[in-house]
Amino acid sequence: MHLFALLSFTSVASFFILFLRLSVCKNENMSKIKNITRMEYKSAHGWWVRFSYNKKCFSKFFNDTKYGGRSSALLAAVAWKKNTKAKHNIPDSHLQVTGAARSNTGVCGVSLCTSSQKYFVTWCDANGKSCATSFSINKYGKEKAFALACEKRKKQEEWRLNGNVVPDQPGKPKRMRDKAKYSNEQLIEILREKYQELGRVPTSRDFRKTKPNYGRFEGAFGGWNKAIKAAGLR
Repeated sequence: MHLFALLSFTSVASFFILFLRLSVCKNENMSKIKNITRMEYKSAHGWWVRFSYNKKCFSKFFNDTKYGGRSSALLAAVAWKKNTKAKHNIPDSHLQVTGAARSNTGVCGVSLCTSSQKYFVTWCDANGKSCATSFSINKYGKEKAFALACEKRKKQEEWRLNGNVVPDQPGKPKRMRDKAKYSNEQLIEILREKYQELGRVPTSRDFRKTKPNYGRFEGAFGGWNKAIKAAGLR
């Protein structure tokens, strides 16, 4: 019974190692593995693992000959990278990972604006699209506003590393530009017609969404009131 269990365990372990080797071989044929570069010199061939976090660099070379071949060396490189990142609490993601903060608060993505008395939080989604929000010191108090800002940044960074993106929002429809040309006489006639329609002197608001709009009248006569005066309505 114990022998059967041992054989079964050995078979499972062998299958798992074979699966890892096949996965690594597949990755070799892919474009790149993050933080791992293939190096081929005259003296040595192997894989170079290198990454940095919080201004500290991590690097190690895995020689093909030392590790029993190209695939075995890559397998060892991947394992070392994962173990090293786990040891130093570095997120292991195909996306860019932020380290040391460059802001004036010491927290990455959180900055204090003294003029507006707000903590600003910035982050990106998985596609690199920038996002931002702020927390007012006048509303929350300095300590709470800072805590809320840090919490928001941490939450959004985890959200980004999980591959989430900001959904596309339909933009406002673009206004079609009125390319028609109007003479001053035509503009005056349009104003008089509008006066008859409304039963009062038209204002610029009456021409905000019309063609021509109020800007045409102001440009032609030097101002809205001058346009009304030219039309004899005042």
